[in-house]
Amino acid sequence: MNIAPVLAAAWRVLFLTASAPLIGGVLLAAIGRVTGARWTDALAPPAATRLVIVGAAVLGFAQMATPLPPHLALWMNPGLVGVRAVIACGMLAFAGVRLTGGASVTFAAVILALYAALVTPVAMDWLLGEVPGHTVSSAGMMLFVEQIAGACALVLVLGRGDARFRADMAKLMVAAALGLGYLIFMDYLILWFGNLPSRVGFYVVRSSPWGAVAVWVALIAGLATPVALLMLRPGRGGEQAAGVAVLIALFVTNGWWVGGGVAVWLSAAAGLALIAAGVGWWSRAHG
Repeated sequence: MNIAPVLAAAWRVLFLTASAPLIGGVLLAAIGRVTGARWTDALAPPAATRLVIVGAAVLGFAQMATPLPPHLALWMNPGLVGVRAVIACGMLAFAGVRLTGGASVTFAAVILALYAALVTPVAMDWLLGEVPGHTVSSAGMMLFVEQIAGACALVLVLGRGDARFRADMAKLMVAAALGLGYLIFMDYLILWFGNLPSRVGFYVVRSSPWGAVAVWVALIAGLATPVALLMLRPGRGGEQAAGVAVLIALFVTNGWWVGGGVAVWLSAAAGLALIAAGVGWWSRAHG
């Protein structure tokens, strides 16, 4: 078995899952600055956000494992994929530092406008780099709602902010998770019932037994479980459990979307475990 495609797909799953809460935190802080809400508690430490830039650069190397159709050979060139990812993540990391220091409303609005302009091509690179040529018109919105859901989930897991802020994040998390599920389902519905045989292969590959299990796990963990926990177990304990469930659902969804089989899932899970261990060690070392 050629291990390069497996590792490349695993890195894509790992990067999507780990970067979502960090990037989403910057977006939430910017939205809060524009609207007057105090959402800076969603921001991760600047050092963590800067690590996303490193992960973005590696994403360019991962793209080397995917054969490119001739008409995309230039646009999806691994070097350009990496450069675009680094620029996008660098912009967001810089924005996070500025927002931490109390950036102006104008600055936050400009960041959100730039993100809106960049998110679709970036999402095509990140979400569809394994299947170049397969287009999803809602890819930009899919990436956005995943990042918002991830940021809200991390806030709840860490118990950051006051009770009112966490309640806002819990509601927004459920809405974003529901939005992600809706966007994926609508893309499937359009392709499957639109009689587009040239494009349904994307979903045929993902209709294997493990793919079906992944869909149900994502639905239960990402939608049913958080709603039940937030309703039946109010308070910080329920919020934390709901946040963990959504983070698990995002990982499962990314693994299903990127594809590649069980080996990709296991490799990505191992990478996330190493990251979690590193974060835990850093937290203990720095008090």
